[in-house]
Amino acid sequence: MLARCGAEKIWHWAHKGRRHCDQWWENETEWHRSWKNQFSSDWQEIPARDAQGELHIADIKTPYGLTIEFQHSAIKLDEVVKRTKFYDQVIWIIDATRRPTDLAQYAQMLEYNYPDRFDGVDIYTVHHTETRLLKEWGSLGRIVGFDYGGDNLCLLTAAQGHNRYLFDFPKAEFSKSIIDGKPLPVVQFGEPTQRRYRRRRGY
Repeated sequence: MLARCGAEKIWHWAHKGRRHCDQWWENETEWHRSWKNQFSSDWQEIPARDAQGELHIADIKTPYGLTIEFQHSAIKLDEVVKRTKFYDQVIWIIDATRRPTDLAQYAQMLEYNYPDRFDGVDIYTVHHTETRLLKEWGSLGRIVGFDYGGDNLCLLTAAQGHNRYLFDFPKAEFSKSIIDGKPLPVVQFGEPTQRRYRRRRGY
């Protein structure tokens, strides 16, 4: 590890030569560090090798096997799929403020779609092409959190056909749930037209 103690950026530790050892490496932003520092330093930057012996470093790896990847920069779908298969139990948190159009599309989505209220939670049912981020991340089959700034994540935890189900979830509660090893809330299905919001084991 190398100590980064410059005058302009917040002091932090960095892996020596990480860009040369992990092909999935990307420049770490203040957004990355802010998220990662919500968790124990023992959970950060955890290395593992794939079947070919290539080294990959998870942003966060919990003791119970869950990986959290924080994604700021643009990324190709095939790489997302490859990383998801490698980590398996993984939650993706996406910096949704990087492209101004994403925030505008999010605001438009909320304006044009009326939420259904289940168990005190507003759940939006939207088409999978409603926003660019949904097109990119909506078919992954894992929990995805879109960080539009503010105190909440926009969580995508379920898909059914062309529909995607979204709801706001406090960032502080998200971090606490991960730290405590508690399941995140997800949208589950009963009858075809019914949805409910509850906590379920597993990711």
